[in-house]
Amino acid sequence: MGRVNGINRYKHGITRTYLNLDDEGNCYLPGGRGTYVAADWRTELGKLEACLAALGSTLTTPYDADFITQKRNALQRQGISLLTITVGPHETNVH
Repeated sequence: MGRVNGINRYKHGITRTYLNLDDEGNCYLPGGRGTYVAADWRTELGKLEACLAALGSTLTTPYDADFITQKRNALQRQGISLLTITVGPHETNVH
């Protein structure tokens, strides 16, 4: 999702939760005001796995077109309408 102060922010496609890692693979949690504090990798991975399990998924569940279609259909069955906005690439010049 981006990089802040040397920390790479990864957003999981299924859980929509973040995993924050530096270039060496060290794990971090947001500390407030753009800062990060060291976190235990196994603990954070365990949280992600628990979140996935609650959704009926695992780390090996593919987040692909089929999964996205199933998710959209399930939301629509619950009466949740979705709006999809597609933005195409364009060139911007800044002077």
